[in-house]
Amino acid sequence: MDITTLPPKSHLTACAECDLLLANMDVPEGRESLCPRCGHGLQEGRPDSVLHAVILSVIGLILLVPAMGMPLLSLSSTGLRHDVSITHAVLALGNSGYWEVASLVAVCALAAPFLNLWLIFVVGIVLQMGSAPVWLPRLLRINYHVREWAMPEVFLMAVLVSVVKLKDMAQLLPGVGLYCFICLMLCTLLIETLIDQHELWQAYEKNRAQET
Repeated sequence: MDITTLPPKSHLTACAECDLLLANMDVPEGRESLCPRCGHGLQEGRPDSVLHAVILSVIGLILLVPAMGMPLLSLSSTGLRHDVSITHAVLALGNSGYWEVASLVAVCALAAPFLNLWLIFVVGIVLQMGSAPVWLPRLLRINYHVREWAMPEVFLMAVLVSVVKLKDMAQLLPGVGLYCFICLMLCTLLIETLIDQHELWQAYEKNRAQET
């Protein structure tokens, strides 16, 4: 990947590794800015981050409803069939007395992914409209912390482990919710890959400058 140097600008950012203050810049597509002190990657050129934020967040929110509410797996044994969804799993953990685990699963697999997608959607829509309200930076900061708790992939790994352990005890059939959940995971991966937070901040600064 081509590397580009940092020209002087008024806005500064701190390197996440060595805390060196460096000037912000518009990184061209396919290039990356590096810290001159430690070599840590600062920013990659990801154009159209605002448009990608709107499109991917809408797709993610649409997939989120069936992924959370529809059955992930259907267990069939001795003539009985039971459908399992993420919501049912959280309730089952709570009814079994594991409220701490149920709360953690609800936050990491339900609440945080929804809030992450919703914040990205709101930020993307506002920036795409050319607005720069004073409350938008707060949403960007909140989203930065929410992303750390959005871990639906951990729940998916737990489902796969359960499938391996139960395959000899019952017949397992994948449900619609599982396919939607996998697509949601791919959508989340695309969000992390195609959307650069620096680009969102720069779009906000550009919109604010145009309003003044």
